[in-house]
Amino acid sequence: MRKTATVAVVACAAVSIALGGYGLFYGYFDTGRFEVKDTQRSGSRIAVVAERSDDSALGGLTYFVLIGDHEFSPRDLKHAYYSDAVVFDANTSCVSLRWEAPSRLVVTCDGPYLGPEHISVEKPRSGDVAVSYANISPETAQTIRPK
Repeated sequence: MRKTATVAVVACAAVSIALGGYGLFYGYFDTGRFEVKDTQRSGSRIAVVAERSDDSALGGLTYFVLIGDHEFSPRDLKHAYYSDAVVFDANTSCVSLRWEAPSRLVVTCDGPYLGPEHISVEKPRSGDVAVSYANISPETAQTIRPK
């Protein structure tokens, strides 16, 4: 009986640690605010520039681009931010979007040239949508996920 109880406690602890790790790396503990700043449609596709802001001392503003087939809620934005769905991520508000064709999105910086030191993610495509960049460094800072 005592051995069964010990195994049950160890199993519960392992499950708790696994769920906590999952939540940590997928944004469940992120207290930042997520909101859509710009939306551009092309047929059934929608591209958004979203802002992640944080009131904590180490937080800051992050602007990221997503492509989808629906309007993004703040919860959708948060989960997408911690996934591979982010097409572009930078720490500046100069980001804007335009569709050149139904399968070609252009991400532009409307300010001074945006160098690689400000960019966390810069992908050349999202699914069947090709992404090009104007006034933004072609040197990719990271192509997997935002930090």
